[in-house]
Amino acid sequence: MDGVAASLPIQRIRSATLTIIVAVTAACSSTNSTTVEQHVDRLFEAHISTNAPGCAVGASRGDNVLYSNGYGIANLDYTLPITANTVFDVGSVTKQFTAASVVLLSLDGALSLDDNVRLHLPELPDHEPPITIRHLLHHTSGIRDYLNLMALSGREFYAPIRHQDIVELLARQHALNSMPGERYSYSNTGYMLLATIVERVSGQSYGTLARERIFEPLDMTQSFLYEDAERIVSNRGTGYAPGGDQGYRVVHNYSFATAGDGQLYTTVGDLLRWSHALLSNQVAGPDFGRLMLTRGTLDSGAPLDYGAGLALGAYRGLLTNGHGGSTWGFRAHLVRFPEADFTVAVLCNREDVNPRTLAYDVADLYLDDRLGAADETRPARRSRSDRPPERLSIPDEIDDYVGDFYSVELDATYHVLIDSGALQVRIGHWPALDLLGIADDTFISTDFPAWTGPRRVELTFSRDQGHTVTGLTLSAGQARNIRFVRQ
Repeated sequence: MDGVAASLPIQRIRSATLTIIVAVTAACSSTNSTTVEQHVDRLFEAHISTNAPGCAVGASRGDNVLYSNGYGIANLDYTLPITANTVFDVGSVTKQFTAASVVLLSLDGALSLDDNVRLHLPELPDHEPPITIRHLLHHTSGIRDYLNLMALSGREFYAPIRHQDIVELLARQHALNSMPGERYSYSNTGYMLLATIVERVSGQSYGTLARERIFEPLDMTQSFLYEDAERIVSNRGTGYAPGGDQGYRVVHNYSFATAGDGQLYTTVGDLLRWSHALLSNQVAGPDFGRLMLTRGTLDSGAPLDYGAGLALGAYRGLLTNGHGGSTWGFRAHLVRFPEADFTVAVLCNREDVNPRTLAYDVADLYLDDRLGAADETRPARRSRSDRPPERLSIPDEIDDYVGDFYSVELDATYHVLIDSGALQVRIGHWPALDLLGIADDTFISTDFPAWTGPRRVELTFSRDQGHTVTGLTLSAGQARNIRFVRQ
């Protein structure tokens, strides 16, 4: 469930997007009869065809919806069009609602944001300094990413999962990626643990609390946390990715029905209602808004560009807050400009569209008289790429490594074997993967299963005094030294 990067990286507006915006702006200046809304339509029609998955957009100022519309197809099986009422999985846009639920409970006095998480999740290992709820909110806990740990264990991507499964997985981890409060590292795990704390403290499911405390009071009638895989959802869009004979294939994860880091299903209209309530202190008063929008800090005192489930930044001279979302077959972006009391929501049911770019393009149109120079930069995701493999070698003692290796941390067995002279590892149901030697007893593989992190991993085998291989450690991205013992 990808969201925002640490301190939002920057990129120049792409030339293609600039061409569209310049053309739209010129049309606005020369043709009084052409509305901004028509230019919004042209913007989306330039990216989305009428017979492919697409997006919905909504823009508002205060409680006034300026425009909402849909483009493309919500369900290719039945050629159902996307409308402003299409329901999307918005991925990590959910995190602000998870944070809001925690903040509401803190205002109730049911928990403190400075609580040691073990007060509510005693199964977790004891760390010094302790991990607090505030660390989880601000992505500074240092805990490992559950999605990648599950992928490394060989778990099927579409397998059902429970909050307790995640707690038990984290309880088996012997180490953190970093010390609590030391650095920012975006964490889906943290928000799944926050949802679990919400449930244990309130005695309700996360979805029930959010419905009673947020969705119903704000008249967000089409919003819910996806906690029942058998639920019938009216106006639901299906998630797609490029591929297949027809250009797109279904990748919608219907079985992943545990909310926290994602799994909010909603519409552009409901997100506009939520945004107005947040900006106008109508959720739970000014203290609620202050806690949601307060920047996190590291132990060093360095401030973060992240509040409680919200990325905090600026664009062309105006402050912004919001969040992106990325999940199976869906992309989303919600951004607010509090000084202009303006919000844009863009929700898409395809993986090959950038809703962040589209959201800022819409803001360019509506806030033309408020924004700074158009050649300034805008927030964008940091691109991720694996390092190229080092020079490879075939070890002389390749037979030494053959065997089964078990990890308590992953609750998984890796089967190391030789096939056609190549050293390989097999994980669960995955095909065997080549291991490429880079140093004594150290190998890499560049195509490991991964949900959100790097596919490049490093395995280092350990030996006893008799030079017999007795185990290995696995490092993948920020998760370092996951231990395996030879069986």
